[in-house]
Parts: sequence; C-alpha cells; structure tokens
Amino acid sequence: MVDFFDKVRQSVQKGVATVSVKSKEALETSRIKGEISVIEQRRREAIEELGNIVYIMFSQGGFDEVRIKDKCAIIAEIDKQLETRREKLKEIHIKSQEALGKPVTVGTCECGAKIIQGAKFCGKCGKKVLLL
Repeated sequence: MVDFFDKVRQSVQKGVATVSVKSKEALETSRIKGEISVIEQRRREAIEELGNIVYIMFSQGGFDEVRIKDKCAIIAEIDKQLETRREKLKEIHIKSQEALGKPVTVGTCECGAKIIQGAKFCGKCGKKVLLL
C-alpha cells in the first residue's frame, strides 16, 4: 500500500514540476514573441521609409548614398535584434526540454528524422550525424 501512495506522490510531484516548467516557458516565450512583433513592425516601417527615400531621390534625379546606407544600417541592426530574440526563443525551449528530462532536438537528418542532442547516428536511417 505504501508503494502505491509513493507512486501517486511521485506522479503528482512530476505533474506539478511539468506544469511549472511549461508555464514558465509559455510566459517567457509570450514575452519574447511580443518583443519580436514590435521589432518586426519597426523593421517594416524602416523598409517602407527606405523605399520612400529611394523613390523620392529617383523622382528628383539624384541619390544620396550616405542617407541610403544609414537607413540600411538601421535595418541591419533591427535584423540583428530579431535574430537575437529568435535565438532566445530556441534557448528557452531547449532549457525547458532539459528541465523536463526530454531529449532535445538539434536538427533534422536528410531523411527527415529529428536528430537528438548527443546522437552520433540518425535513429531512422542510421546515417552518421555531422556535428553542427
């Protein structure tokens, strides 16, 4: 009878831990996705502004390369910010999977199967995994 209650207690503890990890992941993911949305909007606006600048310059028969390069540099910086946030999303997911004791997917084989972190061969086709 004690074994039964120990198993129930362990199951409940595991469930609570899973909910805790998943809710933390959802909260952090939601926050970062919100940031990504704002940054993507800034990027769209910057690209639209660049297009307007180039069109006005074209219609006036001249180009100001410095102004165009400056605007492109701003867009490139925005792209870096987006990439940073997307990488953070991946990190959050990986940490969540690790906290739950689940295998972490690090890529996809040519055959389409998911490659698990630490794998040396594909679990589906047996092809040697190239280190990323």
